[in-house]
Amino acid sequence: MNKINIQYYKTKIGELILGSFDCKLCLLDFRYRKMRTTVDNRIKEGLNADFAEQDDEVLQNAKRQLDEYLAGDRIGFDIPILMVGTDFQKSVWNALMQVPYGKTSTYLDLAKSINNEKAVRAVANANAANSIGLIIPCHRIIGSDGGLVGYGGGIPVKKRLLKLEHDNPFLNDDEKYHFIGSQKT
Repeated sequence: MNKINIQYYKTKIGELILGSFDCKLCLLDFRYRKMRTTVDNRIKEGLNADFAEQDDEVLQNAKRQLDEYLAGDRIGFDIPILMVGTDFQKSVWNALMQVPYGKTSTYLDLAKSINNEKAVRAVANANAANSIGLIIPCHRIIGSDGGLVGYGGGIPVKKRLLKLEHDNPFLNDDEKYHFIGSQKT
């Protein structure tokens, strides 16, 4: 059987689980989220592999870039990723990656971006199934009313991540957006 290298990594936003397969990151998620078993099983089945707690270069690079991001020293990631899911989920995750650092979007906007405006609920479910958090920035999705909605790491962590991005000194004033909506500050 194939092997997915995993590592548990404590950060200031909580303990994460990171996984790599075939020199690509396939897992960056909160260790204790509600959907942990469902997400892990999808990845294991999709890759016909099992978890093995072992470090590697991809995981070391991911931890370094995570630390830089959480310190406000990095606004993008350059780690090769491997999305494991349905074609629809992958289309949503690709759309999520188009939401820029420091900005937010809604489920409806995501549905429109994949040319499926009526699929708002399915888009929300695909967002919740994201297994490569932060790099695929599901934390940047807010409710249509501008309110903070569900997040695998919890709403306080989501709020903290949005505030980190909003307050980042790397962004100029034209790029800054209010952290709970898409209106300029």
